[in-house]
Amino acid sequence: MFKKLKDYYDYIENDNSLSFDFNLNKYLISLRDKYKQNTQKKKCSFEIYCNDFRFEKGKLKPELTYANGNHYPSLELFDDDLKYIIQRAKETNNPKHKAKYNHLLWESPIKNNKFCKLAITNYLEFLNLVISEENDTLENRNIQSIYENLFVLTQTINFKKEETISLLLANLALNNINGYNKFHLMKFVCEQGKKIEKNILIEFYDYSNDVIENELYQELKKEYLDLLILLAKKTGKDAKPYHNLLAETHLKESEKHKESFIVHDYYIKALKQFQLAGNSRKVEDVTVLIEKEKDNLNFKEIKVEHSSDELQQWYESLDRLTTELTDNYPSKAIYEYLILSEHIFPKSKVLDETFKTPLMDLVSTMNFDLNRNVSESSISSLNPYYIHIKNFSLRHLLLVFSKGTKNGKISFQSLKDFLTQSTWYGIDFSIINPDGKKVVFKWIDLILPSLNSFFEQSEIDLKTHKNNPMGYILSVDSLTLKFEGVLRAFSRQVGAQTIDIKENGTRERISIDKLLENEKLTSIIPADDIAFFKFLFSKDKLNLRNNVAHCFYKPNDYSASIVWLLICAFLKLGNFEFNNRK
Repeated sequence: MFKKLKDYYDYIENDNSLSFDFNLNKYLISLRDKYKQNTQKKKCSFEIYCNDFRFEKGKLKPELTYANGNHYPSLELFDDDLKYIIQRAKETNNPKHKAKYNHLLWESPIKNNKFCKLAITNYLEFLNLVISEENDTLENRNIQSIYENLFVLTQTINFKKEETISLLLANLALNNINGYNKFHLMKFVCEQGKKIEKNILIEFYDYSNDVIENELYQELKKEYLDLLILLAKKTGKDAKPYHNLLAETHLKESEKHKESFIVHDYYIKALKQFQLAGNSRKVEDVTVLIEKEKDNLNFKEIKVEHSSDELQQWYESLDRLTTELTDNYPSKAIYEYLILSEHIFPKSKVLDETFKTPLMDLVSTMNFDLNRNVSESSISSLNPYYIHIKNFSLRHLLLVFSKGTKNGKISFQSLKDFLTQSTWYGIDFSIINPDGKKVVFKWIDLILPSLNSFFEQSEIDLKTHKNNPMGYILSVDSLTLKFEGVLRAFSRQVGAQTIDIKENGTRERISIDKLLENEKLTSIIPADDIAFFKFLFSKDKLNLRNNVAHCFYKPNDYSASIVWLLICAFLKLGNFEFNNRK
């Protein structure tokens, strides 16, 4: 805790940690709330903004992007023409923070080479300070990020380029940074550098070759062989030996997966490398292996777990973020986060993308829906949108909903209050019934019963540490069908077509797919939200409505995760205001 702003400045001067203290802003907010003077309050706010800024490969990356295109944090938050940041950049002596203040100024409208040079100089000083002893830990990931920022800046203004590359070269033979970071940074320099001198590339080549010959970093053998292939091409050396070695590495890895169809993937990778090496004898051998292994193909479900520094770091960061969100922010802010965050769901551009492994060129594929009909669903193949939802979005939502439910921030009552007060589901609508009488209702009243069922079951699951799929049947079925209702109501409010008139004069309701493609909707609803709705309800995607309406879902197909997705869909569609209601 800080008693005064000077305490924070003193902390900054002594902070040489590679990791970020996630309690820092909490302490600053507490300090800001204690101050009565607006000047001191504003300084605390400015420091909070500074801490929330992140740089990725030399460029500012906002923490949040809102539906209207605005970002947080934004340099526009500094309403003093950045005078405070300029002052702090001068007064701070700590190279870690001096680099960041100057990097912010370099990215600002008052862009000046002197800020970039100061950022470079201090990044270099800080890296030299922290890379001073063996530190083969996850903190090396932060060294990687800082070096990338430094390298991009040096390339941008052609300042201290040699010194920056020399820093990496000097540490290749040492254990101050781990093997993965050495590989990654050499590759980054090769791919991002402008006119990198050949002698530098040869030093990278020689070191990587030593790694392979001396069997260092065996868990990274494939990565270093890939790098050697790249370096061989850039330096005019023969890459064929490395293609052969990489192929043999894939074959060796395949031995761990005998009698599994996964072995095919390793065979195909080996085959490709032998082809690039021009090794016709080995190409024939691996082709025979592929043909023999076809007899062992079966369609049992196989789970492959993958772990890496990047995934672990992502999960730890997400864990901290969701704890911060659910512990320190009110329910309303949590629901707004589910509506507006760009870090939960995939982007619209990958919704219809598919990709194939080389194995798919050797076999015929057919997709089947839950009712075992032949299906054209893209999610049955390798679809990046579906993979993102399954592996990242649901993990994100699990942490938000479980933590929020445990501490009472996410509940039936809080969601009811939010939907009633902050979405159009809580406003009065009227219709004329067949008797000619006016009926007034709120959409929230049709949604609440299924939400109540969901929260009752999720609380039971949290207390018993179990998952009862049957307990979510009512909430999934009801919310799925009600979403079509609110989507049609929304379409009517914005003047979008909801029915077709056939040639014989009969009326037919337009499908959800066509509703979501209407220009009046797509001009209002963000493209990423439209993609999310399509993923949930379109016939060639998850197709929730069809699977529920035709009872294709069996009890074990239901889960809390489907309700999380549906709640997010309702939140996103409800985040609009109508000037004229009908």
